Amino acid sequence: MANESPDLLVIGAGPGGYVAAIRAAQRGARVTLVSDAPPGGVCLHLGCIPTKTLLASVEALRFTQRAGDFGLDAASIAAEPHLSADSMLRRTQKVTGAMSKGLEFLFRKNGVQFVQGRARLLGGGRVQVGDEVLTAPRIILATGSRPAPSPAGLPAIDGQRVINSNHALHLAGPPKKILIVGGGYIGCEFACIFRALGSEVTVVEALASLLPGMDAELGAALARVFRKAGIEVRTGETVSEFDPSFDHVLISIGRVPNTGDIGCDAAGVKLTARGHVEVNERMETSAPGIYAIGDMVGRFPLAHVASAQARVAVANALGDNAAMDYAAVPGVVFTHPEVATVGLTEAEAQAQGRAVRVGKFPMAALGRAQASGETDGFVKLVADAETHRLLGGQVIGPAAGELIASITLAISLKATAEQVAHTIFAHPTFAEAIGEAAEAAFGSPVHIYLPKRT
Repeated sequence: MANESPDLLVIGAGPGGYVAAIRAAQRGARVTLVSDAPPGGVCLHLGCIPTKTLLASVEALRFTQRAGDFGLDAASIAAEPHLSADSMLRRTQKVTGAMSKGLEFLFRKNGVQFVQGRARLLGGGRVQVGDEVLTAPRIILATGSRPAPSPAGLPAIDGQRVINSNHALHLAGPPKKILIVGGGYIGCEFACIFRALGSEVTVVEALASLLPGMDAELGAALARVFRKAGIEVRTGETVSEFDPSFDHVLISIGRVPNTGDIGCDAAGVKLTARGHVEVNERMETSAPGIYAIGDMVGRFPLAHVASAQARVAVANALGDNAAMDYAAVPGVVFTHPEVATVGLTEAEAQAQGRAVRVGKFPMAALGRAQASGETDGFVKLVADAETHRLLGGQVIGPAAGELIASITLAISLKATAEQVAHTIFAHPTFAEAIGEAAEAAFGSPVHIYLPKRT
């Protein structure tokens, strides 16, 4: 370790921690980044990147299976294309390894000192790492989260038959039959992966629809596509025991913060009843000089939010005055079809007492969707009925994760539905559905018929 004390000490090297470290170093601060995991954290090694790499393989299989529909000579296509779990995992390891080395390169080039080890707060700006004690006037906590345990009354996760998302990435092979408990982001993505590998998949969600917390129409539409793909979906049900016919049971009911053993009490960092770190809009904790970001604060536990919070925390730690704005936070579920959302749902806006106008446009009415053979889904926009300002957007369908960026930008810029409708979208593209949905909210979309509103 360097003898010179850093200006800023960052604990955790996920998409919150490493962004904080690099951004602070870019601004001239001496930065030490401490992590007991390789650079990239859960997102790079056990979450976002591995699962999306696997899902890319699933998409390749889907296209191969439909290749005859696009004019490929049937004789030149394998009779029964299938995925190799071993090959998929090797590709995943190659991708994550390359990205992790890329982060190490950025640390060196930006002068970030990376220290491998487990950190614990001691108070007074001191942090224990192994046998040494580091000191810094400013500390950013970014220790992330871990999969939640089994619900009460069910067998504990043992990594063998009862697994979590970490274990699911390292199974020896696809199970013949798997039960997924929890129909949120993670459960639905793994449902797609295992189904593509040939597993019989059942997803059980205690709430009324898949993807709880999102617009209910999205969950209902995804459930319909899942059922067509042979995935059994059971919503509004809870699990009391596991049928022995399931080779594996994947517990996917959320994540819990990594805050229990990092010395928050010793440093005066207050936690909520659920174990998250209490922060204000500046990402400041109750302890002067200590900031917290990412999953451990419990507000939008998404990698890109952690990175945004990192920029705010660094700005304030280095003397600026910045605040987080959560009005336009996109979320994407990388199922097939993809699902994405940003801002308020129709129900959330109405619960706030707002009168709203909603525009909805089906993917099937797009030329690009028909040409691509990807016609499931829709774009839905929610706008204030009085000001016409865009409040939220929901997308299910091809390229939903990319389309949501345009809607996010519109909400960030406080655009109205008319401004979105008057935007010229290239033809033929999936993005045209955004403009048509905006027209449907306050005007007349060209490519679907809507009775005139009174």
